[in-house]
Amino acid sequence: MRIPGISHLVEGGGLPNSMLLLIGPVGAGKTMYCRQFFIDGLDNGGHCIYMSSTLSEDQYKSLFASRKDLPEHSVFINPYLIEGQDNEKLGLALEKINDITESIVTHGKTTTNDMNNSDAISTNNNTNRAIFLIIDSLTHLFAIFGESSVINFVTQLYFLLKKIEGKAIFTLTTPSTNEYVILSSILDGILEMKLEGDNVLTRNIRMLSIKGLHHNPSWIDFTISNDGSLIFADRSASLHCYLCQKPILDVPIMHAGFPFHDYHVETYKKLAGVYGLNISEMGISSEVVDANFFYIDIVGLSNPLLSVTKQREKIENLFGIVKSCDAFKSDDMKIHLPTGDGMVIGFLLNPQLPLELGIQLHRKLRLYNRSKESPDDFIGVRIGLSSGPVFAVNDIKNNQNFWGPGIILARRVMEMGDNWHILIADVLAEKLIPLRGEYKKIIKSIGSYNIKHGQEIRLYSAYSNEFGNPEPPPKRDLVAI
Repeated sequence: MRIPGISHLVEGGGLPNSMLLLIGPVGAGKTMYCRQFFIDGLDNGGHCIYMSSTLSEDQYKSLFASRKDLPEHSVFINPYLIEGQDNEKLGLALEKINDITESIVTHGKTTTNDMNNSDAISTNNNTNRAIFLIIDSLTHLFAIFGESSVINFVTQLYFLLKKIEGKAIFTLTTPSTNEYVILSSILDGILEMKLEGDNVLTRNIRMLSIKGLHHNPSWIDFTISNDGSLIFADRSASLHCYLCQKPILDVPIMHAGFPFHDYHVETYKKLAGVYGLNISEMGISSEVVDANFFYIDIVGLSNPLLSVTKQREKIENLFGIVKSCDAFKSDDMKIHLPTGDGMVIGFLLNPQLPLELGIQLHRKLRLYNRSKESPDDFIGVRIGLSSGPVFAVNDIKNNQNFWGPGIILARRVMEMGDNWHILIADVLAEKLIPLRGEYKKIIKSIGSYNIKHGQEIRLYSAYSNEFGNPEPPPKRDLVAI
């Protein structure tokens, strides 16, 4: 569905065929917005129906005086001027709209049944049967016909248009609390307009709500030109992406009131939703990469009975064993970062490598531990696996490092485990299970766990007689840091 300013109002710039309620004070420009929606429908070869109890036929034609194709592709309906009893007129208007839409859908022609004309106007040369409807305004209809009749009319019209995949805008002057609450529950979304202070030339509009879609709730500026067309502000020249701080050269995607490159919105949602961090202050590069992560640390390394020398030996020995594994020596490009008592390794291409590295490492560690006489020399580990995006980040010494949800989520998964666990976040496990028959046997769901910052994730555990820990880890409360 194309509505004026759609690329500013809805993330991705697309909207399914919908019935929208357009609200705003008197003078905000609701009629002119509907006019633009109507003209856009005509320009796209659609069939347009304009219903208003405030306009005469001549006023309607004057509103679209520049359109030569108005009689051929559109119909005007004033329900109050339809012959019949007052309590019947909305029902008769609904019947008329139904007849018109049936004619368009069936025969590809628009029909008109105004006060003096009952002829059918053929548009057989036009194969586009898209239908655009405007009801301007519901406020006037409420005053004439009463709340109950209008609500019933809108409800029946909604289901009629849904059946034929029509597109519609209904206007309502605010404040109108009771009617607004009822209509907002019936229709698909709400557009809200306002005037910008004392500047009568600048209007504002936003997508207040839309069922089933991410949308931009921020106000968008527009003006009405002398010929009645709408001009939306070109915001891209002065906007920078809130995530990477780079200029946005095309149309920005707005989220939570901030502008983004279209390819950074979902990444920002993951970062902000999972970690609750002000990521705009972290010096993030515009380079974003997806990787599959292996996060490991040594169990019990902080035991105060262990000497610093023994702790260092365990870390060095673990690093050496990891590097001896075939999965680590693969040709896959890697991100390799030490983490104090462990490490994180990101594989950029093959999602199987983190799991294969965990399996190979466990087998080697069991052989290593059998060769040691003192328990103080044993190395026990816990491993967390996940996948997701990371950013190149410049640290305090201006050295390039990596940070992002892929690494942090792998750490959160690892923190849920105990000795010898290989835990896998659902995002990676569900990618792995279909790849090999063996994975279906060794990767088992262990349910949902609450990790830091109140996030709940589903975890899987990888184990067999040769690796892993078959006991699910206990569910525990972790303090957010």
